[in-house]
Amino acid sequence: MDTHTIKWLTKINWGKVFIVGIIYTVVATLIHQLEAMISLKYYMMPEYFAVWSRTMMPIAGPPPMDFFVKSTIMTITSGISLALVYCYIRDMLPKNIKERVLLFADLLAGLQFIFFILPVYLLFNLPIGLLINWFISGFLILVITSYLCVKILK
Repeated sequence: MDTHTIKWLTKINWGKVFIVGIIYTVVATLIHQLEAMISLKYYMMPEYFAVWSRTMMPIAGPPPMDFFVKSTIMTITSGISLALVYCYIRDMLPKNIKERVLLFADLLAGLQFIFFILPVYLLFNLPIGLLINWFISGFLILVITSYLCVKILK
């Protein structure tokens, strides 16, 4: 390992990284539940039933409990990953808290748009309204996560 990698790894406060992951999970779950209620009509449209994974919708109707367990595990992992990305680049971000939060959130939202929204639009037959809802809810989650990272992972 090079010196930069070792130095970066030694700066990680794993307890705080896990706290960000847990809080991110709560925030993301609440916002996604709200977003799901707002966009429920898309999930109920029979022409899109084949799009949803068998994990989420093995039969037409609400997701089974094991979907929520798997989703929670993946959400915690996502929150921890975002916290680690922040730890990696925090020294490159502006010192002003507001600028730091917004720059990190904008970076993450840009990546969300490029690596999730655009490919999903090109590859899957989903309504554009649903993709817009996903982007907005994702953006809100990322702004809140950015604030959490800046405040908790000083």
